[in-house]
Amino acid sequence: MSGAPVLAIQDLRTYFYSRAKQAFVRSVDGVSLSIARGETLGVVGESGSGKSVTALSVLGLVGGSPGGITGAIEFAGGAGRRNLLQDLGRYVTVTEQDGRIVAVAKDEPGWRAQLERAMTRVRGKEIAMIFQNPKSSLNPFLTVGQQISEAIRLHTPVKDPKEAKDCSWRTSPPRDWTRRSSRGSWRSSPS
Repeated sequence: MSGAPVLAIQDLRTYFYSRAKQAFVRSVDGVSLSIARGETLGVVGESGSGKSVTALSVLGLVGGSPGGITGAIEFAGGAGRRNLLQDLGRYVTVTEQDGRIVAVAKDEPGWRAQLERAMTRVRGKEIAMIFQNPKSSLNPFLTVGQQISEAIRLHTPVKDPKEAKDCSWRTSPPRDWTRRSSRGSWRSSPS
């Protein structure tokens, strides 16, 4: 791996409260990994081992109050290097006893608002997840073109629905975009 990683996860812990067990369950417990630009990482494991919850945690898509995500998720994207979990800790108080989580107090609205502020520009544009079940990933009531054009309108300078639809069928980006790298990523040109 050369240079700073594009994604570095340190000591990621994601936990949920189980009413059935009357306890907090650590779905992800201490995951650390890093991925360099151009590198591919495959995560394998048994069913229920935390692979999907790890990816959902990186994307900020884990709900479930009370529960939480701790650790650091450093991401080097278009807005520079930042910790995607920055400042979330101030909304959660975890009480442990003998190494077990016994209580979590969480300001859910504040936690969710901070998470959305951190993830809005990243999720879907710079970091995305391909879910295991494609039938649940796409909306069967919308065409694939409509769903692609929605992503274009959300994550590019193109806001007009017709222009976004035209972009969704092109093999090249809109005329006011420039190529950023030899690997084919694109960015908007300054106006």
